[in-house]
Amino acid sequence: MVTKPLCSLNPFSRDFRQQCVSGLAKAQLGDAASGDKKAWFCSEFVSEAFVRAGHPLTLAQAAWISPSDLLHMREGDVATFKPETQLQYVGHLKLGVYLQAGKLVGLNKPKDGAE
Repeated sequence: MVTKPLCSLNPFSRDFRQQCVSGLAKAQLGDAASGDKKAWFCSEFVSEAFVRAGHPLTLAQAAWISPSDLLHMREGDVATFKPETQLQYVGHLKLGVYLQAGKLVGLNKPKDGAE
């Protein structure tokens, strides 16, 4: 049985890995057009957002993309889906202080009814 990890093995060429995993996704998940979709997985949402902004991360359908697929699109890594652009890891998101409309936000949780 062909599985995603089998398609991702390093001995195979980048083009073979791309064709293998795309064929596997199409067979298992079908062709998922976003259309009027109202619910997304996070990685699917990120991928679709880049498509709609005119800068697709990959030519694979957004519904096929997992968090690990996005992770492996970074420079120097072996991507499951061929990236259209290499991503750079810039660090984890952290709780911090942000300026919004001249006010500091993010320090404390607002009290009920307060901003």
